[in-house]
Amino acid sequence: MSEENSVEKVAMPKGVKNVLLINLVIIAVAAWAIFNMYTETGAEILIAFATWSLLGTLVFCEIVLLSKMRKAWGMLRALIYTIALLQALTTMVLTKDFLSLWGVLAFFGSLFVVIYLIGLRGYLNSDGFKRWFGS
Repeated sequence: MSEENSVEKVAMPKGVKNVLLINLVIIAVAAWAIFNMYTETGAEILIAFATWSLLGTLVFCEIVLLSKMRKAWGMLRALIYTIALLQALTTMVLTKDFLSLWGVLAFFGSLFVVIYLIGLRGYLNSDGFKRWFGS
């Protein structure tokens, strides 16, 4: 009789699934913010640039994680750190509108994104992620 070689596939860790889901939510919010910036308000150039950069980085992160592009993993970590710094600068710019409800929501939303990006970069450096990713 013939024996079949069983290939063990490592299941995607729950942390990666959470990252993909949170990225999708932030992508949707960033896309909505970009749409509103250009249709309802005169967008500040820094905030528009930071939002476009965040959107592109998170889409790139989704692609790298879903396709397990090992060569892009190092670049992704550096890119996430750069975008976290840019978002932190945007958070400081948003303090000028802190006395309005919209300003408070935008400030804390931006602060959440900064903290999330720093945590995401840390997760991409974790041993469990590296084992799954094959780095």
